[in-house]
Amino acid sequence: MELYHGTNVKFEQTQILVPNRALDFGAGFYVTSDREQAAAWAHTVVRRSGTGKPVLNMYEFDESAADTLSILKFETPDKVWLDFVCENRMENHNSNKYDLIIGPIANDRTMPVLNAYMAARNKELYAPVALSEIMADRLTDQHVFKSEKSLTLLKLKEIIEL
Repeated sequence: MELYHGTNVKFEQTQILVPNRALDFGAGFYVTSDREQAAAWAHTVVRRSGTGKPVLNMYEFDESAADTLSILKFETPDKVWLDFVCENRMENHNSNKYDLIIGPIANDRTMPVLNAYMAARNKELYAPVALSEIMADRLTDQHVFKSEKSLTLLKLKEIIEL
């Protein structure tokens, strides 16, 4: 399976990245199967940081060896996914017990909904509303490699300057 990482610097060695902000699935190496999303993210990183040039790293993921990993997979955005993402965004979740987490990405368009859900007094009542609003967006996937073991299954194929 081909996966992509959009960034503002060229690098050949993958590593677990400790973010400077809370992310959907915590610290890790984030990639997606959606090339367009990764390319858009590379441009966003350049714009936000004010440095570098947009770069797209293309990887091959050895799915045949994935059964050796501890994997958490969210097929669709549901309440379990919503709570998991919010807990990570509030830095209240220990997602490091997994080697790999796969699921929908809560992108910048979904942040107002996530923020409203996190602030809601009755999350059970608000969850269906939040999920219906999130489902209106075109959510793509993210694969977060959270351990050195998982990173060994990700091989760099190409670095593309955008």
